[in-house]
Amino acid sequence: MTFDLDEARTRVSGLDRARAAELRADVESLARPRMSGTEGAAEVEQLVRDRFEALGYETEPLPFQFSAWPGRFGLPAAGVVLLLSGVLAGWLIAGSEPALALTVLVLALAIAVLPLLVLGSAIRGMPWARIDSANLLFRKPGSRPAWIVMAHRDSKSQLAPTALRTAALITAGVAWLALVVLAGMWIAGDAYRLPGTAMTAGVILSVCGLVLALSWASNASPGALDNASGVAALLATAGRVGSGGDVAFLITDGEELGLAGARDVARRLPPVQGVINVEGLDDGGTFIVAEGHGWRRRGSAPQLAAALLTAGRALDLPVHRRKLPLSLLVDHLPVARAGIPSLTLLRGSWKSLMRVHRPGDDLSRLGCDGAADGATLLAAALHLLREDRSSHLASPGRGGS
Repeated sequence: MTFDLDEARTRVSGLDRARAAELRADVESLARPRMSGTEGAAEVEQLVRDRFEALGYETEPLPFQFSAWPGRFGLPAAGVVLLLSGVLAGWLIAGSEPALALTVLVLALAIAVLPLLVLGSAIRGMPWARIDSANLLFRKPGSRPAWIVMAHRDSKSQLAPTALRTAALITAGVAWLALVVLAGMWIAGDAYRLPGTAMTAGVILSVCGLVLALSWASNASPGALDNASGVAALLATAGRVGSGGDVAFLITDGEELGLAGARDVARRLPPVQGVINVEGLDDGGTFIVAEGHGWRRRGSAPQLAAALLTAGRALDLPVHRRKLPLSLLVDHLPVARAGIPSLTLLRGSWKSLMRVHRPGDDLSRLGCDGAADGATLLAAALHLLREDRSSHLASPGRGGS
């Protein structure tokens, strides 16, 4: 799927560009600790409703229930397993028990990965710490949207920032593999025995496990970048897409607790041609169009990606298309698994990830230029999609309007 660049430049030349000052007031009103189920979450939900309704959209609440425990404590539980297995496996290899070390490592991997494999079921079914919430779908009265733009409204805090947790996960994988290889070498014979290296790898795995074990979710981050910036960008976009009703906006809850809201809403969305999820929009770095992990699969969105990439070039905004890092979970993933073309738009760098989920994620480090550029980019891409749909009489996906 491609768009003509010269034609795109002509189409977006008269577009009203968003300005940082315009979005800053919205980010400021949203940026407060607001983990799902808290007083701050309820206040922000009402603020979002009021702002969209003032723009002429009607609210359709999509209520759901979920358990907060898997999202808050699943990663720390896996971290404890890795911490203990690193110490034990390194000691067993150095103590001439490589086969037992291999057993420990395989069991540790299975137990550590288990929370991810059952996360969706645990969030839906666990009876403890259950939260009543609602995703909010905003559309023009009587409309049948062709596209949905979404963002999550909740925040959380963790002891380790996202960048450090990502590094810990990657390093833990390398250390685990090294211990497996070292155990195999030990079994192969005396010439391949490296007790010092085995102990070192075990310590590294344990340190990474400790970082993850201390990363339970709390409610101390204002979440200006993650994701007040994304919600503010949606509000600015909603004021720029016109009154045609072919674009709706979805504000989810529970993203920070295992994508709880997106998992629920993925099976309840109206038939649409595609969904654009908006994550943190920092002032620096390039815009990233991310379509998921690994190989392209059901729910990939080449038309949406092409519109965003072309709009970026037409507006002289840097936009790149990449896969998500394996350590990042975002709301478009359950939607894509449901077969709806979807992707995530975000902006930032590793410096951005150093403050995400930390108390320092506030307005003192966010000028809102990224959110303003993101709103302009979204409005331009939606304009291109709308014109392309009209000119080619494209049929919407999944039986939509």
